Amino acid sequence: MIFPTRLKTTLLVLVISLFGINSMAQAQANAFTSLIADNISYDSAAQRLTASGSVVVIFEETRLEADEIVYDAGLGRVFATGNILITDGSGDVFIADIAELSTDLREGLIKGAKLLMANQFQISATEIRRNEGRFNTLYRSVGSSCLVCFGRPVPLWQIRASRIIQDTEAKRFYFENARFDVLGFPVLYLPRLTMVDPSVKRATGLLAPSFISSDLYGFAVKQPYFITLGDNADATLTPFVTSTGAILLEGEYRRVYTNGRIDINAAFAFDNGEGVSGDGFLAVVTEFALSRDRTLFANIKLANDDGFLRRFGFDQADRLVNTAGVRRYRDDSFFEIGAVFFQSLRDDEIDAEVPFALPEISFRRTWEDPLLGGRVGINFSSVGLFRETGRDVFRVSGSADWRRDWNAPFGIRASTFAELHANAYKVWDDITFGNDILVRVTPVIGAEVRLPLVRYGADGVLHVIEPVIQIVYAPELGFNDIVPNEDSLQVEFDETNLFSINRFPGFDQFETGFRANVGASYRRYDPSGWTLGFDLGQVFRLEDNNQFSNGSGLAGLSSDTLAAVSFELPGRVRVINRLLMGQQFQVRRAETEILLNLQNVGLDASFVFLAPDVTAGSPTARSEANFSASYRFRSNWEARVDWRRDLIAEQDIFAGLGLTYGSECVEIDLYLSRRFTNSISVPAETSFDVSVRLAGFGGGLQNEWPNQQCLQLQ
Repeated sequence: MIFPTRLKTTLLVLVISLFGINSMAQAQANAFTSLIADNISYDSAAQRLTASGSVVVIFEETRLEADEIVYDAGLGRVFATGNILITDGSGDVFIADIAELSTDLREGLIKGAKLLMANQFQISATEIRRNEGRFNTLYRSVGSSCLVCFGRPVPLWQIRASRIIQDTEAKRFYFENARFDVLGFPVLYLPRLTMVDPSVKRATGLLAPSFISSDLYGFAVKQPYFITLGDNADATLTPFVTSTGAILLEGEYRRVYTNGRIDINAAFAFDNGEGVSGDGFLAVVTEFALSRDRTLFANIKLANDDGFLRRFGFDQADRLVNTAGVRRYRDDSFFEIGAVFFQSLRDDEIDAEVPFALPEISFRRTWEDPLLGGRVGINFSSVGLFRETGRDVFRVSGSADWRRDWNAPFGIRASTFAELHANAYKVWDDITFGNDILVRVTPVIGAEVRLPLVRYGADGVLHVIEPVIQIVYAPELGFNDIVPNEDSLQVEFDETNLFSINRFPGFDQFETGFRANVGASYRRYDPSGWTLGFDLGQVFRLEDNNQFSNGSGLAGLSSDTLAAVSFELPGRVRVINRLLMGQQFQVRRAETEILLNLQNVGLDASFVFLAPDVTAGSPTARSEANFSASYRFRSNWEARVDWRRDLIAEQDIFAGLGLTYGSECVEIDLYLSRRFTNSISVPAETSFDVSVRLAGFGGGLQNEWPNQQCLQLQ
């Protein structure tokens, strides 16, 4: 009996149960099983059903494609030949020429087969035996995630094994007599090897090791071990062993809750390479939502040795800032209470003289003014600064502010504002300020006028010019006390605070006197997406109140001239140049930032020059250049350079050179670096790092690199 050609949908189980004969098939008659083929014939005497021509068999979550299949009812087996493709419920794909399977496709033998997992890792075997729909046993196999070309039959790396057992439910592979080859040469033999399925993103086991060479501790190996602790938590333990005898253990614990997260990092030295144990650090980052608008936060990093973090490459910071507290956000208010602790790792700073801030409180509330219009706000803050040695200070601050914006004729935007600030201080261990409570009160009034001018060009370009004049008056009241200045020593004058009412960064100083902040901005918005901008500004005073140092750019009756130029193409190019020029056109400060993110080129560069400012603790000029660039000179090759230099001292601070090769199956990163700076605890250092990541192991490289190129035959 032959069914018509191109019969597209037939229920295979229905055919089996109709004829006959297999009790197992009868029990499965309700399963979602179908047969699609160009031609179907049935031999009732031999109890055989034959399908040919683009055959597709589906049983539950398993799909079988072949040129031809034969169902033998007497044997209860399905025989498939020619271009066989089997896809199971886990997404694994089997490719073969010959297969003998059970009617449910869960058991059987596949010869001359390949197994492709997560479209990334493939294993070739002489034969594959399926068992219970869960276990696949591969004999005399070789596996790799590297692309194999006709002219390059040997992959960059591969794993050979006499037998591999795949557990599809546990998503693990068990290798027997495994051998790891690189470019066809054996480099490692393991009698037993366990590997997770490439589709698994998190699984307990070893991660890729890293190899480091350093002047400070010699040759070192890090071997991380990852531990899953359920769906919401994990831990990583990393032994860190060096050739000079240093033995460390790094650890990280991460956990996500429904209302927050916690991340703990730590390292402990059993031997720091000099026969001393006990050095280490602890870092904790956490954030929890206590309610709809309240958040608990902490960011803490502590080290018991000034040079430990930099010596072993954990962190290059020379001062650690630790914060913890609770904050609350609402539509019209903000509240935060917390503590700040500083740990200095610098040679010229004494920890006992570094303050500890507790408590630090900030509160702000705003609402619409029903009488005069506009918006009213109130602020409250307090902080206690305590030291083991030296001055202790407790400050309480309060302020109220009002602002109203107006739309005036001819497109003018006007604003009026008023503020009142009051601070109270108590000082200990400093005879300069005595034992009395110190008080400062500063009222502020002012107005601002803006005239935005807009012009549309014929080519779709938008031009916007906006001149701005702001008049501010803040009298210095005669009864104000002299108070300690803890938070307003360094002042930066740039386009972001040109129209600020107070340019001091903290509460301990307030900008007083009668002044005019004058500036103008220009923006060109091109239809192609890029923007060009210019900013120019200056501050003029009725009289000099000697609040600012010459180095700040704000001293005298008129400030230095502020200029800024910017160019931005979102996502690709960003260039900003800032310049602060004195009355005699001398440069007080110059800054340049360049960010490029082009197809094959990445660049992050900056330059800064700061004139001497004794008040800010910088008696000499400072100038520094930073440069970080990457260039993908081939589709699979990338080079990068990092450089940092002190231009005044004409001395390099840091330099690094890296080379990375990446493909669909491997990423190899080499990085040579030199830190030129010296300190008592950490001398200058040259280091060399090597890291290797293989695709197909627990998620692998996630296709971050393109496939290797295969040469085309002419």
